[in-house]
Amino acid sequence: MFQKSLYAMVLLLMPLMMLAGDVSPDSAYLQDYLRVRADLSGQETVFHFTGEVYSMIPEQKSMHLFALEGYNISRLQKVEGGYQLLGKEVILLLDHRTRQVLDTWRNPFTGRNLPLLHILNDPVNQSFVYEPDMLPYISSMLPCVQVGESTIYHSEIFPFYPHILPRREYNIHVQSDYFQAAEISEYRVRTAALADSSLSSVPAEYNMNYISPWLPFMCMSDRAGQLLFVLRGQKLEGGFTALPQALKGYILSHHIDFTQAPTIWSEPNQDPWSYFKELTEQHNSEEEDSR
Repeated sequence: MFQKSLYAMVLLLMPLMMLAGDVSPDSAYLQDYLRVRADLSGQETVFHFTGEVYSMIPEQKSMHLFALEGYNISRLQKVEGGYQLLGKEVILLLDHRTRQVLDTWRNPFTGRNLPLLHILNDPVNQSFVYEPDMLPYISSMLPCVQVGESTIYHSEIFPFYPHILPRREYNIHVQSDYFQAAEISEYRVRTAALADSSLSSVPAEYNMNYISPWLPFMCMSDRAGQLLFVLRGQKLEGGFTALPQALKGYILSHHIDFTQAPTIWSEPNQDPWSYFKELTEQHNSEEEDSR
């Protein structure tokens, strides 16, 4: 879909020909995984999800802070040594009672009314390029389990690194000079569908639990506690056009650049903290220019 006329059909059929041809078991395993996460033909893939966000504070009862709705939109491209998954991610924070998109939020811990910053990550890219001697370990790097008639690819990631927002500059927005989180995700598919090698994209369900520091717009400073995101969703056969009308309409009105996946690899990936830093630096620069 992102190439033109004479080459379009060849690119569309190439992944299917690869699947039908002679590939090693390790390469076949990687292609199966990518048929779940994306589409080997290069067509865009959308995972739509809904969920909730809760507080977790030591010795306090958890609070239901937000509902959420969002999606990941991505495309897969073949490169030397493997594949690159080029994506963007939207998570809109909603009032957990009315399910309406929020513009401002009253922080129940501080009593402050705050402008709310939705999660708009661009890019969210992932490399699946491996040296040949690493391919035999692909099933350990991208593990799966069989549960009944389903295959579940799962991932448990625990980021820990120096925070992009140092406390000396972003004190009210950051708890620590180190970022620590936990991301537990699953992609569930019917094993019978996965066995159909004629499919360049396999229908899949998605679940994720994510534990993170307070989001920077919440202005929680070093207050103890974390956020728990609970997401569940599925791959949409119709891509962006198949998203719920209200969500799609909001994106078309406010963030039209999130209607398509990236076409060129870029790094680093964006997250709510790097996005906040980018907006803060842009605001400060504009203020200086106006003086």
